[in-house]
Amino acid sequence: MLVHAYAKINLTLDIVGINGNGYHLLDSVFQSVGLYDAVTLKKADGISVSCDGINGAENIAYTAAAEFFGRTGVSGGVNIKIEKGIPLLSGLGGGSADAAAVIVALDRMYKTNLSQDALLKTALACGADVPFCLSGGTARVGGIGEKITPLSPIEGLWAVIVQAGKKESTSLMYKKLDGAPFSPPVTDDFLRALHENADTAFKKAGNAFGAVAANAGIIELLGSYVPMGVSISGSGPSHFAVFRDKREANLAAKDLERKGFSPYAVPFVKSGNRIIE
Repeated sequence: MLVHAYAKINLTLDIVGINGNGYHLLDSVFQSVGLYDAVTLKKADGISVSCDGINGAENIAYTAAAEFFGRTGVSGGVNIKIEKGIPLLSGLGGGSADAAAVIVALDRMYKTNLSQDALLKTALACGADVPFCLSGGTARVGGIGEKITPLSPIEGLWAVIVQAGKKESTSLMYKKLDGAPFSPPVTDDFLRALHENADTAFKKAGNAFGAVAANAGIIELLGSYVPMGVSISGSGPSHFAVFRDKREANLAAKDLERKGFSPYAVPFVKSGNRIIE
């Protein structure tokens, strides 16, 4: 079975508290985009993962398979091959997308017909972004990632994504954020504006990690193409600009290439993964 596992960007990201276990609580609008890993699965006796990034049990896709078999009691296994299209350690949720794709595919392959609640619990056991990646599209995500409210799809828009700098560990970024000035929440204002005028909504978007992770030079460069909005995804290092259509996005991407960057011009998509065959 072949599955395309789509990347995500954070159109907004607010930090709204810390729970009793010390995990930061977020309020964020997640959006799937058409940049993907190709995940191929075949039934086997055990679990194996081959990936041009992280192999074996260290890959979150292995964790997802182990959680699936452990929770369902199914006797079986899977060989997983991942061809990376989503950059590693980019803030685009590539590993989480792979894990979600594995859970969805195994449920189909082994005909377990898991409930949505069972799928979400399996996904959350793998990582905070995995539950969203099960269905993807456009959603408001809260808690540590387990509270998902699907939103009407944002259609027709494109993102140009650029890497700027190296990925710091998420725990280190949260420590930096805890010491940074407070960032007022923007998610409510963004969603209200989105219903009225998408052009103005993206001017209200923002990411709390911008205070500690945004590259001012990249933000300025992306802004020079007059997009609808510019921000970072997750805790970086991916920065992105949102454009009204494919033509505008491709023009910006071609210019970025001439300047020595390796941009991705990708559409907003309505799902977190797609079974190809």
